[in-house]
Amino acid sequence: MVMIIASVFIMFTILMVDQFVIDKKFYKEVEETLLSDHLVHLAVNEVTAEWEDEVPKSIQGEIAYPNGDVHYRLTKQDVRYAYIEFSSITKNKRAGRIIILYDKKLGRVIEWIEKLKD
Repeated sequence: MVMIIASVFIMFTILMVDQFVIDKKFYKEVEETLLSDHLVHLAVNEVTAEWEDEVPKSIQGEIAYPNGDVHYRLTKQDVRYAYIEFSSITKNKRAGRIIILYDKKLGRVIEWIEKLKD
């Protein structure tokens, strides 16, 4: 009887340790994804805050943050809208890419387009 109870207890313990390891990996991935998104949000706010009434004809640059870097560039521009691509990479090499649609008349971002890895 003691052997059966001990076996069940050991199996339960092994199962919980295995579940903990899986959860830990998952939450680390979620943390990196959120960090990458946060870097892009910071860069979008920083870049668009510099524009008063006029969007520059050429937009390209890089912003370094403590947790990673963000590269940005103008992809397309017309009379009213500008499309700017932002690419972030964290210190742990997690990458994220988005394109924003910036309305020049309203002076704000009106659409946020996430790009999947190609």
